[in-house]
Amino acid sequence: MKRFLPILLVLCMISGAAFADPLALLDDYFDEIIQPIDEADPSAGDFVYSYRYPHVDEEAEGGAEINAFYEDQIVLSEFESSFNPGTTTITYDVTCNNDEYFSVLVHVVKSSEEQSSEQWIGQVFSRKNATPGLTCTLPRLLGTLGQDENDTWLQDRQTEKADALLVDMVWDLIDDNEEDIDYFPDFTKDQLSHIFFPEEDFYLDDTGNPVFYIQPGKAAPEAAGLLTFSISLEDILDEL
Repeated sequence: MKRFLPILLVLCMISGAAFADPLALLDDYFDEIIQPIDEADPSAGDFVYSYRYPHVDEEAEGGAEINAFYEDQIVLSEFESSFNPGTTTITYDVTCNNDEYFSVLVHVVKSSEEQSSEQWIGQVFSRKNATPGLTCTLPRLLGTLGQDENDTWLQDRQTEKADALLVDMVWDLIDDNEEDIDYFPDFTKDQLSHIFFPEEDFYLDDTGNPVFYIQPGKAAPEAAGLLTFSISLEDILDEL
């Protein structure tokens, strides 16, 4: 019987890791701001600005810092609504939620009589090394920068190193094009480096691996949507 105890202990440890506690999601931060373009002329229409951001249990590890980030976003949203005619809608999806990381993919859609646009924003938070008001950048996710590193020269160097590597890796995926995306025929690696910023342009999937992205219409027609490239942390670290 004794020889089975170590095995049971290992299985318990694995089971505990597999069922790590996610952050509890509370009622979203949500509001819709409607401002008349001309209060004296109702026919002039309105500015309509709505946002929806995640709101998590602030008593859980990292929860208060995540909420602080989105409370800052609300202040910016309400300020921006005063200057943008038409409609702006902000929504989100939680892409990763475990005991180490919380990740969100935000979708911003703006429209007016003249034009419309959309933008996707990945936001990753370290729960164990949370910093109020800040997301987790790629070098910190990879461990090439400490969470409390303040040396700007080192920050820039590690960011440039990670960016160069990921541009190469994403370009290889574009070149292989296993998903048969209709990329612009004259799209080049140099152009990729000017529109793709790996240190920020990523979110985490439900396994905790980064998913890098290119905004719609930048490397392929807008109909192709958001272009995503899932690359495991193991593969990235192997190349560093």
